[in-house]
Order: sequence, then structure tokens, then C-alpha cells
Amino acid sequence: LGRGAVWDGHISPCLHQNHIFRVRCDRSRLLPHFLAAFSASPSGKRYFLRSSKQTTNLASINMTQLKAFPVAVPPLDEQARIVELLRREDTRILSERSLLRKLRLLRAGLMDDLLTGRVRVQVGAENAS
Repeated sequence: LGRGAVWDGHISPCLHQNHIFRVRCDRSRLLPHFLAAFSASPSGKRYFLRSSKQTTNLASINMTQLKAFPVAVPPLDEQARIVELLRREDTRILSERSLLRKLRLLRAGLMDDLLTGRVRVQVGAENAS
């Protein structure tokens, strides 16, 4: 609910499910990536949660509610700067997550080596350098 994504046409032909809305931006006023980011912002999430109809395991909105979504629309150059900043941060986060995964694997391997006795830990003053 309220999660926007920009379709880049990588798969052709492609259909979307009927519960997914397609929005086309007037690119002279609103950049698609900015709209996607804005819809995922705290205020965007609040709007969609307040506007949604909740069922047992599903929340949904209708097209009227989607069209009423209030979007802050800064000048295009500012939108572009924001989108680029977010893209850079997303890249950094992906890199950090990859490093964290590698470090966790390394830690698990070291723990396994220590706990199985493949690597011995020497305890004592004679080993302190």
C-alpha cells in the first residue's frame, strides 16, 4: 500500500495485476522517481494508511483516494537533486548491507573454527605481546 516504483520497461511485453495502479507524471512538473520517493516518505505512508480500507490481511485504496494524494512539488531541479541524493544513499546502503553480510559470514566461520577446536585460543601471560 502506497509503495511506488518506476517502471523502466525492462520486460516487454509486461502486464501488471489489477490491484496495482499506474500513474503517469506530467514530467514538466513532476519527476516519476520523485513521486515514488515521496509516496514512500513518512507523510506519504501516513496518507495511504489513513485513506486505506483494511480487511483481514490486506489494505487497499481506490483511484479516487490515489488522485487525492497531496504531493509536495518543488521545482524540477530540486526534485532532480533530491532523487540523485536518494539514489546515492541507496547505493551506499546496498554496499553497507553487502559488507555486513560478509562480516557476519566471517564471524560465523570464526565462531565455528573456535567452537570446534580447529583454532585454539592460547590463554596466559606468555602469549601477551
